[in-house]
Amino acid sequence: MKLLLHLIYISLCWTPVQMCFEESVAYLPGDVMIGGLFSIHTGVSNLLERTENDSFVCKSLYVRSMIDSLSMVYAIETINNTTLLQGIKLGYQIHDSCSYTLKAMKSTFKFIPDSAILQNSTDCSYVKNKGSIKAVVGEVYSEISIAVSRLLGLYLIPQISPASSAATLSDKIKFPSFLRTIPSDTHQTRAIVELIKEFQWNWVGIISSDDEYGRSAQDHLNSLIQEAGICTAFARTVPSYVDDPLLPSSLEKALTDISNSSTNVVIVIAKDTIVSKLIKHCIQKNISKIWIASDSWSNSREMLSIENIGMAGTFLGINFKMGNVTGFKDYLSNLQSLGHGTINDFLEEYKELRFGCTEEYRKYLQCVQSSSRNCFYNGSLELKSPFACQMDNLSFVNDDYLVKNIEWSKTYSTHLAVYAVANALKKVLCTNGVCEKKFDFSPKQLLGELKNGTFSYNGETFHFNSSGDLVIGYDVITWQTTNTTRAIKIIGNYETLQSKIHINRSLIKWNTVSNQVPFSNCSSSCNPGFYRKYSVISCCYECVPCAKDYYSPIADSAVCLECPSWQWSMSKSDRCTNRTIEYFQWNDPYAISLLVFSAIAFVLVLLTGALFVKHFDSPAVKAAGGHYTFVMMISLLISLTGIGFFIGEPNNVICKVRQPLYGISFTISVSCILVKAIRILLAFESAKKGKVILQLKSLPVIVIFVGSGVQVIICILWLLLNGPYRKDDTLNDRIILKCDEGSYAAFGIMLGYIGFLALICFLLAYKGRKLPEKYNEARCITFSMLVYMFVWILFIPIYKNTTTDRYLSAVQAVAILASIYAVISCHLLPGCYILVFKRESCTREKYLE
Repeated sequence: MKLLLHLIYISLCWTPVQMCFEESVAYLPGDVMIGGLFSIHTGVSNLLERTENDSFVCKSLYVRSMIDSLSMVYAIETINNTTLLQGIKLGYQIHDSCSYTLKAMKSTFKFIPDSAILQNSTDCSYVKNKGSIKAVVGEVYSEISIAVSRLLGLYLIPQISPASSAATLSDKIKFPSFLRTIPSDTHQTRAIVELIKEFQWNWVGIISSDDEYGRSAQDHLNSLIQEAGICTAFARTVPSYVDDPLLPSSLEKALTDISNSSTNVVIVIAKDTIVSKLIKHCIQKNISKIWIASDSWSNSREMLSIENIGMAGTFLGINFKMGNVTGFKDYLSNLQSLGHGTINDFLEEYKELRFGCTEEYRKYLQCVQSSSRNCFYNGSLELKSPFACQMDNLSFVNDDYLVKNIEWSKTYSTHLAVYAVANALKKVLCTNGVCEKKFDFSPKQLLGELKNGTFSYNGETFHFNSSGDLVIGYDVITWQTTNTTRAIKIIGNYETLQSKIHINRSLIKWNTVSNQVPFSNCSSSCNPGFYRKYSVISCCYECVPCAKDYYSPIADSAVCLECPSWQWSMSKSDRCTNRTIEYFQWNDPYAISLLVFSAIAFVLVLLTGALFVKHFDSPAVKAAGGHYTFVMMISLLISLTGIGFFIGEPNNVICKVRQPLYGISFTISVSCILVKAIRILLAFESAKKGKVILQLKSLPVIVIFVGSGVQVIICILWLLLNGPYRKDDTLNDRIILKCDEGSYAAFGIMLGYIGFLALICFLLAYKGRKLPEKYNEARCITFSMLVYMFVWILFIPIYKNTTTDRYLSAVQAVAILASIYAVISCHLLPGCYILVFKRESCTREKYLE
């Protein structure tokens, strides 16, 4: 196994010209060396381009993690200046994992004793350790700690993490040398559940990172919330690496889950670099929720400094204990140049970024001083100090920037990790207050003292349990933001042994009216107008609004009831209301107009009939058709009467009567006109009167009976097969009563047959257009039939495109009335005119001229 590790190390680290530290490092020589591993940079920039001989190129200095590494440095320096380890100097060798597992593994090989033989170089005297690395403090991220601990566990080198909380790391079979100065995620997830129960929420969403930390926390959280009767609205995983190409799409899906869900509480278990992107998107989309933060980002001051962070909602979180680290603020405010043999490349990089001056930044300052509005700088202006470009020697330059960015929970847990190692060393090396400088002890011996012993810090006593977790609780925090200040406020604590949470509610500022606790329950009472819809994947139900024409009269209805056919309701209704009944009513202005014109036509026909009866033997009456004129008048009166069936509330009888009544009666009128056309044409084309006249006497009866008989047969078949009926059209709040013609093909055949007869009349009249003027009634027949055909051709598109159904009857009534007026005007009124105004011309002699 060791040989395999050597080969892996060679593949990762060895180059033809190998320096002792080919990467950035913080180093202090000492009698006993303690390794350090921190995510001082946020990523690796050459992941895809790197070859086996290339080093990892780290990018984006993560100041807060660098401060954690300085916390380790400060703790060691403090111990060296006390009598805790009399005469023994602690040293450190701190490496950067760059938030990437492979980079962390490469750095870990430098801590393994047997691999130290690969690092012999006369160029690096500071590497000639008096002893190999006895313990390692770090890493922060659980995913990295899991990989590192597998390597260190092979040599039983103690690894004490100040922040890796994944539950799997408590497995001492897999990770025998891993310890941590924080509780396991097992306790964190219990604390989150207790926090949710404290405010009586039971409807939450979960977003976790797709790594061991996020997956194990979510799995344990799922089991706990089910036991507590809490329901999950959604559960979404996102990549754990900030440069993952799938991260943008995963965050977009998470945002969709958040915005579409009715829950107001979202639990987020991921790195702060990932969560900050999510929160920024929420601010842009005006999404406001209650965010429950895991320990990985609850104390993130970078996130707290996000612009308009208060718009995202209320932030609550579970955080590691924030104890007091005496003197650390002063230490950060007065960082001096390093002593002989001491290296801290990270601090030098920070000072260069903070106070250093580049030609690009110098030009930017000149642009700003010129009051120009088009000044740009590619670097981070947030990190630049006002003193940048003003100091020649950066070693002694300091300000309060580092102090403002301290995350006290990690600073405190890092301090505890160093003091745990120092106290265990004291038990290994010291007896009765005397410390022997025998540094050849194995890391396993130190591990045993760490697991079984206790240690003190600032008057408190601590110890690790059998799983290697420090027996310590959590702080419950909230973020308080105003226009001028932003702060992380402790509002309570969680006791891991008793599994109890204590919250001071008065310290929380909710984004609600009167600062009321927001509501986030999956099974809230459904108001009237809604019904409960249960989900097959959740213990919760949603309040779904009743659809249109459905209602629920009481709260928490299981179903919505359908309104009766004569009633209706809008969506979300708790009652139904009667629909308005609409039809072509008698008092409608259009109906009144039709009735007036119908009455006028009716009176005209009656007056014409009376006049024709009085002058029955006159040539004018005989020329108009004689007896058959009265048949036409009667049919016209029936047609005018039928118009009344198109007005008023329809029923099945009216619907079945009105179309045949019009069709048959008007067919008789047209048949009479056809008889008239035939008689006039034959009378003036025949030179003989005997046999032909006998035929003419029987012809009108045949034409009228045959013409109207065919229409009667059409109407009977129509009524028998698929006749008209009353139809109630339901349109939201209205019921429109109308007649449905049943078979519209039969309806068209009926109208088409009348049109066919009218066309014959038109053709015969057109053929007789050269008759003598006094006997030329062909023009009247031609005009009346043209009017009829024009009206009914125009009727078809108007009838088909009428959007208000109640006026369909009016459209047909207008067409009928226009047809009747055409017949009256062309066949009856000319005779009346002669009888009243031209009586001197109404003689047999005048007609025979």
